[in-house]
Amino acid sequence: MLVEPGELVIFNLAELTEHLIWHKSLVTRLRVVQESKDSYGERVVTDRHDNVERIERRYRAETRRVTRVVLTNKRRIVRLWTAAATQRQAWERVRAVVPWSRLDHMRCRGTVFQEGNADDERVLIDGLVGLWNTPAQVIEGIEEVGDSVWMASGDTIAEDAVLAGPVWIGRSGASSQGICAIGPTWLPDQQITADSPIVSARVRPIGEVELDEQVKPDIGDGVRPGYAFAKRTFDIVVSFVVLLLALPLLGVVALCILLDDGRPFFYGHVRQTRGGREFRCWKFRTMQRDADTMTDAVAKDNLCDGPQVFIKNDPRVTRVGGILRRFQIDELPQFWNVLLGDMSVVGPRPSPEVENQYCPAWREIRLSVRPGITGRWQTERTRAQGRDFQEWIRYDIEYVQRAGFWYDLYLCVRTAWVLLRGRDNRASQ
Repeated sequence: MLVEPGELVIFNLAELTEHLIWHKSLVTRLRVVQESKDSYGERVVTDRHDNVERIERRYRAETRRVTRVVLTNKRRIVRLWTAAATQRQAWERVRAVVPWSRLDHMRCRGTVFQEGNADDERVLIDGLVGLWNTPAQVIEGIEEVGDSVWMASGDTIAEDAVLAGPVWIGRSGASSQGICAIGPTWLPDQQITADSPIVSARVRPIGEVELDEQVKPDIGDGVRPGYAFAKRTFDIVVSFVVLLLALPLLGVVALCILLDDGRPFFYGHVRQTRGGREFRCWKFRTMQRDADTMTDAVAKDNLCDGPQVFIKNDPRVTRVGGILRRFQIDELPQFWNVLLGDMSVVGPRPSPEVENQYCPAWREIRLSVRPGITGRWQTERTRAQGRDFQEWIRYDIEYVQRAGFWYDLYLCVRTAWVLLRGRDNRASQ
C-alpha cells in the first residue's frame, strides 16, 4: 500500500478482497473517505456579532477527509512511487508504465491520520489500545508487565500504581506515585505526576451489553415480522394491480400534461424513507416547470405554520394539474415507489430532509416506518391556522403507535371517502 509520507490510512481490506481478486489489476487506486461517526449532530450558526441566527441539524454522516492510496503487488511500481518527489509525480510515473486496462479505481470508507497532528495521534492510539493485543510484534523495545499492560523495557512502575489493562505506558509514564489507569487507555511519555493521576474508562462495546440494558423500540414495521410481512405483501399486490389497471389512464394523463404545459410528464422530488435513506418520489407534474424558482415569491401567501408550503389557488399549478390534484390522480406514479419498496400504501407523508429537521424526535419516529401514499395525517388534517404543523406531528406519531394491518385497511377506506369528497389541501410539490 503506497501512501503520502506522514500519512497513516486504515480501512477494512476484507471488504475489497473479492473485487481485487477478480479484477487482477496491476494497480488499484483507492479513494479513502473518512466520515464522522455520529449520524446526528447540531451546530449553532452565529453572525459577526455572535448573535444566534439558526441551528443547523445533520442527520447523516459528513465527509471529514479524503485521501488516495495505491494498492499493488509489483516491486517495480513501488520503486517508481518511492523515488518520486510528490504523489502527483509518482502517479504520473505509474500511469506511464501501467496499461489503462490494468488500472482500477475503487472507493471505501476508512480513517486517515496525519503525522504531527496531535488530535490524530491521540485518536489513533485510543483506537489501537483497545484492539491490538500484541503490539510487541511490531513495536520494538516494549514488554508486557501485566495482563495487557505494556511498557518500555527497563522502565519501572510505582509500587502503589493501579493498572487494569489494556494499558500502554510511555517512557517513565507510571513511575510516579498515585498512578491509576483503567483501560483501555494509555499514559504518555513522562507526562504523569502524583498530582495529576490519569483515570480513564471507556464505554463497553455493544457486544458486551446485557440484553436487558438495550432499549428496543416497540414501534415500526421493521420490528414486528408478522405485520411487516403482511404489510409488504399488501403493498406489492395493491401497487401492481393499481399500476396495471391504471396503465391506460397514465397515457391519457401524460398526453393532457403535454398539451397543457409540455414536458416533463413526471416530477421526482428527493424524499426520505425509513432510516433516513433518500429516494426520488414520483408524481405527475401538476405545476409549471419553473415552479421551484417561484416559491419565494409566493411564500407570503403560505397558510402552513411549519416547513411546508400550502397556498389556496396556487398560481404555480397548471390547469390540468388542478384537476389531477383534486382527484389525487397525480399520486398514481407513487405506486411505482411502493413496488420498489421505497414507500408503502399507508404511512406518514414522505418528506425531504429539510422538512424533517424541524423536530428531531418526531423525525426519528416517523422515519421508523416507510412513508405512505396515504395515512392518518393525509386524511385527517384540517389546515387550521397555527395548528397545521402540530397536527402533522400528532397524526404521524399516532399512526406509528397504532400501526397494524386492520388500521391500515381502515385508513385506505377513509382515503376513498376523502377522494369521493374531492378535497385537496395538500402541500406543494
